[in-house]
Formats: sequence, C-alpha cells, structure tokens
Amino acid sequence: MFTEGEFSVFDIAFSISDVIDLVSSDLSSHHRKVAYISYNIAKEMDLPDDEIKDIVLAAILHDIGAVTDKERMHLKEAMFDDSALTEHALMGYKLLQDFEPFSNAATIIKYHHTHLGELKYEIPIGSYIVHLADRVSILLDEHKEILAQIPAIMREIDNNRSIFQPDTLAALHRFAKYEYFWIEACSPPFNYVLPERMRFARERMDLEALRRFAKVVAHIIDFRSRFTSTHSSGVAAVALELTIISGFSERECKMMEIAGFLHDLGKLAIPNEILEKNSALTHEEFNEMRKHTYYTYIVLKRIKGLEHISTWAAYHHEKLDGTGYPFHVKGEDFSKLARIMAVADIVTAITEDRPYRLGMSSEEAIKVLTNMVKSGAIDQGIVELVKENFSCINDVRIKAQQDAQHEYIAFRN
Repeated sequence: MFTEGEFSVFDIAFSISDVIDLVSSDLSSHHRKVAYISYNIAKEMDLPDDEIKDIVLAAILHDIGAVTDKERMHLKEAMFDDSALTEHALMGYKLLQDFEPFSNAATIIKYHHTHLGELKYEIPIGSYIVHLADRVSILLDEHKEILAQIPAIMREIDNNRSIFQPDTLAALHRFAKYEYFWIEACSPPFNYVLPERMRFARERMDLEALRRFAKVVAHIIDFRSRFTSTHSSGVAAVALELTIISGFSERECKMMEIAGFLHDLGKLAIPNEILEKNSALTHEEFNEMRKHTYYTYIVLKRIKGLEHISTWAAYHHEKLDGTGYPFHVKGEDFSKLARIMAVADIVTAITEDRPYRLGMSSEEAIKVLTNMVKSGAIDQGIVELVKENFSCINDVRIKAQQDAQHEYIAFRN
C-alpha cells in the first residue's frame, strides 16, 4: 500500500514520458534523451540542485502538450525556426501549472521553444537549456554510429547559435568533447544513468497530493481526444463511490479513486487515429487498442508506491470468466477492487455522452450490466450495488465529468 514519503514524482514522470514515446519508434526515448542532455548542461553551468531538479522534470515532460501523434511527429521534423512549435509548449504549461510540485517545471515548458531575444521579459534559464537539449536530441540519429555524428551536430547547432542562450551553448561545447556523453545519450544504459546521477530527494506527498497529481495525469490522458476528454474523471468518481458503498477503508477508497484517474494511462501509447475513430475498429486497430491495459499495468507496477494499484487500474477489461484482456485473469487473481474498477469503467462508458452518441438511460444501462452478469463477464454483487444506488452513482459521475469538461474547455481556449 502507498506510504507517505515513498512516492517520487520523477518515477511517474519518467514513466509517462516512456509511454508517450511508445506511440512511434521515431520518438524512441526522446524525452529521456532531452532530460539527460538538459541535466548535463545544467550541471556544467553549476546551477543549484533545486533548479536542476525542475529543469530535468520539465525536460522529461516537455512535449506533454502535444496531444496528437501528428503534433509529436511535427516536433521531431520541425526546423529550428518553426514558429508553430510554441503552441504545444503553452498547452504543456496549462496542463501542469496548477500542481505545485510541477509549477516551476510548467513555466520552463511554457518557454522551451523561445529563441534568445524573442521576448522582452526574462525567460527562465531552464527553458533555454531544454530548448538546446531538445534540438540536440532531434539531430541524433540512433541508426548511425554516434561518435561520427558529433562534428555535424555541433556544426548545425553553431549555425543556429543566434537562437540559443550563450551560456547554455558554451556549456554544451565544454562537454561535447567527451565521448561518454554522446554514447550515453544514445545507448540503452542511459535510461538508468540519469536517475542514478540525479540523487534528488524523493518528493514527500500525502494521499491528497497524490490524488491531485493523478488528476493531472488523467487530464494528460483524456485531453488527447474529444471523445474521451472526461472519461477518466468519470471512472474515478464511480470507482470511488462503489468502493465506499462496498465498505472498504478510507485509504483504500482514496487509492481506488487514484487508480481510476490512472486506469487508461496506457492510452498515451495509442495513436489518435484509433482513439478518435467514430466507426468500428479494424482487427488490427482493435489489437493496438487492447495493448493499453498492459501498458497501464507495467507502468504502475514499476512506480514505487503505486505497485498495489496496478491491477486495480489495469484489469478494467478483464472478465470473470477469463475471456478479458490482457491477462485473462479469473477467480482469486481478479480481486474485488479490480472487479469494481471493471464495472466502473463499463458504467461510465455506457452512460457518458460522447460527441458521436448520447449516453444510455438508467434502464438501458442496467439492462446491459445485467446481461453481462448473465454471460459471466462481471461481478453480480457489484452490479446489484449499482442497481440499488444507480441514481447516486450517476449523479456523482455527471458532476465529476461536468467539472472535467469545464477544465477541458479552459485547456483548449
């Protein structure tokens, strides 16, 4: 179970960036590369540890505001002077600004494509560092021998030196002569190098802070698609209400709500063309979609403090008869809280409005749930609780999703 003081925002930030980069092999470990390069520039500039921490956190999530795959690929292919790069930086800032541990990183992200002298007010040095690191990362070609690329990369950077902050560029030049830097930047071991070298104090967070953080992540997940812009908020609300009604402890109820916010984390790795499709998925597309539950599981499983909710969150497409996915669990392996999440996901999905159809009425929804019980898919006892408390559960879902919709509109405007 989650213990105060054991949870690190870096653990989940790294994991979120890894899932995002799964969407395309062309984005392989891009966020980690930028974080690694940013860390080295900041250390070379002898910046304070607290400032370096914010810079690395910003680098890990610097493209979080690019919510579609098309946007992400444009970032990789864009020229140095592409003015369209700034919009996703603003979106990233909007997503993260209200969560206190990320507030400094959010400001860095907001300006991470700002050129030197482009704005008349002071820009955080971290923004200039992440900007330079991002451009270096884009120039790296992992399919070619890295050391032979160094002269061409540095030449391209120097040809555009007018847009970079001089101190950051000077720092890059000072350690560019070290082969280990380039080898680590493009080798699998660098995934472990950065966390080991940072050695920052773990963020101490209570359950309420963790809940707020999970809600931030839910926005990152849901705001990618207008079809699912409030879905995780609805699932979290329904899962919380069902867990309370079922008599679980206050701590378990809070953790269940957090699991609801994170249950679709793996969808960050699913192309938007699939998420936004309003017609039947092809067999190949459905196979891609089914992967998201596994990604949710593996990400949460490796985050210290969240290991215990990985099954609650990731088993939401499992079925009692073992025909669900991705693990085909049944019996004792399908815990009561995981079963509640599965029902919460179904209740939310069939009752919420989507741009292409209205949600079901209470009678229609209960009929669907009853038929799924008869087929052996979901837990009868949990469905009975839904029937007995449908009005209350649905009201909670509606309120949570209305609040999320207002936040989505504010994000988009």
